Amino acid sequence: MAARKRQSKAKLPIAISNTGFIGATFADQDELMKHEYYFSRKSMQITHHVLDGLLQGVNCVFEEHGVPAYLSCVYLPKYKKMGLVLSTRSFRQREGIGYFINYLKEIGHIDWEEKTKEYEIHNTGFIGVVFADLEKIERFTFEFEMKLISKFVKELVIPAKELFLQHHVKAYISGVECSDQHKLGFVLSVKPYDERKEADLYFKEYLKERGFYEEDEDEQELVPIHTKWSLFS
Repeated sequence: MAARKRQSKAKLPIAISNTGFIGATFADQDELMKHEYYFSRKSMQITHHVLDGLLQGVNCVFEEHGVPAYLSCVYLPKYKKMGLVLSTRSFRQREGIGYFINYLKEIGHIDWEEKTKEYEIHNTGFIGVVFADLEKIERFTFEFEMKLISKFVKELVIPAKELFLQHHVKAYISGVECSDQHKLGFVLSVKPYDERKEADLYFKEYLKERGFYEEDEDEQELVPIHTKWSLFS
């Protein structure tokens, strides 16, 4: 009697079930190549500018949807620290710098007796800082900064999101990178979601919806979207 052949089941496409996605901000890595420099530098040249530009876009999207979450990337080359300053209210760049310096004093990374530039801080919504210590990095190159951008986009935002949630601010954000499209950035939501699956898929759909995704002719639709509303409205 012939053995019955086992029929393999076709894998179902992964679906985006979260209806809380509200947008994304991204940078084109090919565009960043226009700012390439060829000699190593003592200080970062582009990383903090790229991150802060992405975060200003994040602030706008969250604000449009009534989410009180504001972030800014601050770089302090004198102290070799770069961080994300978090607040539940909008703030000026100088306030963010002043708050970051005071934060570093409070946790012992800057001596309280050290004379620092005075910054007027009127914002009462600051809730903390997530920062990277760059003291072990003696020189920066363009290639190294590109790697830092990718690393910081994906990693610094994780504790930042947790800090917002601790303060009862439902600001869900993930760092994403679409390497075949040379783009990276943040996806935003007002509801929790499966970061390992849905964030990257939503980012691809976001790029496609806006014409920034170069799709192969034989590439099939990967993501059925389960919502009665337009995901990108």
